[in-house]
Amino acid sequence: MEHSPAKRASTEVTDPTLTVGQFCRAESISRSMLYRAWAEGWGPKYYKVGVTRRITYRARLEWQRERETAAAVEGGPEK
Repeated sequence: MEHSPAKRASTEVTDPTLTVGQFCRAESISRSMLYRAWAEGWGPKYYKVGVTRRITYRARLEWQRERETAAAVEGGPEK
């Protein structure tokens, strides 16, 4: 049988995704700040499913590292 459970690919999610609202809650930022970040070119990478933007966990971590680097450059060395 072509659709038998034994032949289906694993449905385990290894890189969960967040909606815009979930991302904003997780990062404690407003939606307007996130959209501003995208408009200015420093927002997290995303992909679309229909009209919904999804942000992977990996993209969130990458965005956090970029923000930490930018803060260190702007603020100079920590004391």
